[in-house]
Amino acid sequence: MRFASTYQEKSILRDVAFEAAVQSGVAMAMWRLPYKQVIHCIADFSDHITAQPFDLNEAIEGFVVSPFLNEQLQHTYFIKADWRWSSEEEVTPFQKEFPNEKEAQFQQHWRKQWQITATNQVPRITSSFTEQSKLAYQSLVEKAITEIKANRLRKVVTSRRQAVHFSDIPSATVLFEKLHEAYPSAFISLVHLPGVGTWLGASPEVLISVDAQQILRTMALAGTQPYQSDKPLSEAVWTQKEIEEQALVSRYIINCFKKVRVREFEEEGPKTVRAGNLLHLRTDFWVDLAAIDYPQLPDIMLRLLHPTSAVCGMPLQESLAFIATQETYERQFYSGFLGPVGDTTQLFVNLRCMQLLGKKAYLYAGGGVTVDSQPEKEWQETVMKCETLLRILSD
Repeated sequence: MRFASTYQEKSILRDVAFEAAVQSGVAMAMWRLPYKQVIHCIADFSDHITAQPFDLNEAIEGFVVSPFLNEQLQHTYFIKADWRWSSEEEVTPFQKEFPNEKEAQFQQHWRKQWQITATNQVPRITSSFTEQSKLAYQSLVEKAITEIKANRLRKVVTSRRQAVHFSDIPSATVLFEKLHEAYPSAFISLVHLPGVGTWLGASPEVLISVDAQQILRTMALAGTQPYQSDKPLSEAVWTQKEIEEQALVSRYIINCFKKVRVREFEEEGPKTVRAGNLLHLRTDFWVDLAAIDYPQLPDIMLRLLHPTSAVCGMPLQESLAFIATQETYERQFYSGFLGPVGDTTQLFVNLRCMQLLGKKAYLYAGGGVTVDSQPEKEWQETVMKCETLLRILSD
């Protein structure tokens, strides 16, 4: 069977492949890199996908997904590329032989679903935001400020989740397509892990990347304000609170380099960048791995960086303890990391994400609390971040 090359037919392929993966109990990842157009899909035909220890330097081609709580990367999910396809391809990668039963089931479901035409309609939604949830989050921020003023914390990232109810089960790949079109500068991802969950996101933040030239990159991303289309980015004005918050994240990254005695890193920023409907402050860091002859550095830095102060706080252990005792839900994959690995590495912090649960979804958002924070403004920041996905769901 040959795939036709039209964009519509390739969109149908993504719908069908994802549905086949869900029906046959196959793990699948779908993604698009920032400022790119090519969409990639892989599927893993293993009998079971479980959380395992992960070493970035030994990773084969695939896609990695980590929860927020993952000390020394001991509980990481890896989707290996048993089946792969990208929107650049014209011909099906399926072979006549079926290496195992799981792949046979996947292909059978795929062939049965091939004639289904995807719809661009998103079911009507209602959101469960209430005044009570607002007061609860503001109370959480106040507790964080109290800890900071008592010198037990310097900064902590508080977060919340917001439930969304659909009138019918939405197509995950239609939502993915809408994110792909709306947010060209973000990392767009859709991940399904049987027995674990389905997550969709549009992240603006690189955690670790290593390109073909062996340049390692990371970034400090913090500070948030709404994007105003009538003003150039150069005219954005940042408060002292936002500038200090971003500086803390930058210093955290610099200290990670210093811990492993790497001084040969380059730094650029901070600068104002746009991420959808929001603006952030960003500082970029990069290292030439070949020049310093340090091939182990990517895995070492990943272990040092996750979770960064941009999603957790400072000091690290005290911030983790505050989050564990004060947040009323488990973050799971929110503020973890995910992305493709293999010949090159592209790992992103899992921000602006949602968990899909039938006719319901959970949206996740948070913000950095410092001594200068105001509970009302911190609440509004989470509202703005939820809007990144809510506007897609409401379209």
